Amino acid sequence: MSLSKYIEYLTQKNISSEKCEAALSLMQDFETYLHSVGADARNITYDLVQNFVAQMIERRINTEQNFVYILYYGYYLNNFEIINAIMEIIDGGEMFPNLSKQLIAKFGQKFHDEIFTDVELPPLGTHPKKKPEIAKILVSRIIDKLGPEKSVQFFKTGLRDKYPQAYVKGHETFKKLQNVDELLKIKHQTLVENLTKCFNENSLFFTQPVTREVLDFVKSDQSISAGIRKGDTIYMKKIPYMTNKVLEETDQRKRNYYVCHNPMIREAFLEEDQPIDPIFCNCSGGFMKNYWEAVLDCEVDVELLDSVMMGGKFCEFAIHLPSEIVEKTKNHPVV
Repeated sequence: MSLSKYIEYLTQKNISSEKCEAALSLMQDFETYLHSVGADARNITYDLVQNFVAQMIERRINTEQNFVYILYYGYYLNNFEIINAIMEIIDGGEMFPNLSKQLIAKFGQKFHDEIFTDVELPPLGTHPKKKPEIAKILVSRIIDKLGPEKSVQFFKTGLRDKYPQAYVKGHETFKKLQNVDELLKIKHQTLVENLTKCFNENSLFFTQPVTREVLDFVKSDQSISAGIRKGDTIYMKKIPYMTNKVLEETDQRKRNYYVCHNPMIREAFLEEDQPIDPIFCNCSGGFMKNYWEAVLDCEVDVELLDSVMMGGKFCEFAIHLPSEIVEKTKNHPVV
């Protein structure tokens, strides 16, 4: 398949000529690699992408921008194998560096260095199967030094970057309606609409394909990625990483693997029932905390209720709301 068509695809997305040139150079390298192993654009697999990424790391060209170029190539070809491989790199790529930064910011350089003794930060693009071993060591040391309670509080702040633009729509909706219940309904409806679009177009929702079963599953439960308020608490469960697989999988370890979103530890589920202390699951609550505090413009507390690491079927959380938010909802019913 001609790379000139790929560049046309980038140009249509308003990618600058300078970036198009960089993308072309990288994809020519990728094409050369594919030919060297007897493959081409028609049969690119997940493993082939990961092998090329390993070469990128060796050549020190493993930048986020370069991975974006390959991701665009995946979308251009409509190749889910490429998309999944690169999304696993980009999604959560900041978590190990953020862990390092937060340890220094909260406990100082000496504490950080003790945790990272003989451990190096994995480079961007590290194969997902290599990440759990590193995460296990670091998390275990943190819990040993801080104790369970302080470790929960540390991980509850989250390891993901904040994405202010992703919170704007929710903030504007709540500001207009002043009603959390209605916001939750809209949040769920938007998710269903996005999934429906992916289903109709045979495209991925982030990394996962959308089947009729997935659509029905999400439609039937507002708590999935949205939530249901009871009193001063929103109860929600995360949509699985691969919902279609979760709905059909009978092997418990594989099912847990398909539920878990955490790129630092997910691969370990294929080998162990509980690969890391469940305290670590609190970091998912930090991601939700960032969203809800930006949307509601106030502090909230996010509590981990259950996770596949704890033996549950899904990862479930409680978002505890301040009284003024609950009162606003009561005083602003939506007609």
